[in-house]
Amino acid sequence: MPKYQGHRNIVHPDGSNDSSWLVYTCANCNTNVSGAVVSAFNNGYGVVKWLLCSSCGEGSVQLSNTLIYPSASFGPIIDGLPDDVKIAYTEARNCISTNAITACELMCRKILMHVAVEKGAKEGDTFAAYLTHLEGLGYITPPMKIWVGLIRENGNEATHLLATPPRERVESTLFFTAELLRLVYEMEFLARKYVPKAPNP
Repeated sequence: MPKYQGHRNIVHPDGSNDSSWLVYTCANCNTNVSGAVVSAFNNGYGVVKWLLCSSCGEGSVQLSNTLIYPSASFGPIIDGLPDDVKIAYTEARNCISTNAITACELMCRKILMHVAVEKGAKEGDTFAAYLTHLEGLGYITPPMKIWVGLIRENGNEATHLLATPPRERVESTLFFTAELLRLVYEMEFLARKYVPKAPNP
């Protein structure tokens, strides 16, 4: 069993060679960086590395199994989200990043409710009613109905079945959810940002 044997066994790279740096995605600023390896320790199973982000200056740790904590959020960043939708989407991204994959699908299902209610649906209605409401407003077009329906169906399975869903399915559920949010919110946000305003008559 490996044991801590004092600070003398912890090395502090000086930045002069490749072992002093590690390319990773910093979870603190969501940036791909070449982070500085501040310290390293061989625990008998591998090397534990303490990392400093070269972008934001926050710290992370790479365990001897090469996993990095905190882990970067999975999935794309979507601009222009209302606060409650953004909080729910961030939670879904964080769930899958920490391998809480069932919870991720539950959150994606809940995001459908957030979007529908934010667009005027009655809270506490059925999910079928939420989808009908969004479809009636033009946010869900005929080509989208299949994959938007999958968000609902996968969330239902995660709610009612004991089996853990396959990670590949959960990743697709999150990406379908991100695409819905992009079409409902981000495109309008970008249009307001980049489309020139008409001159006053």
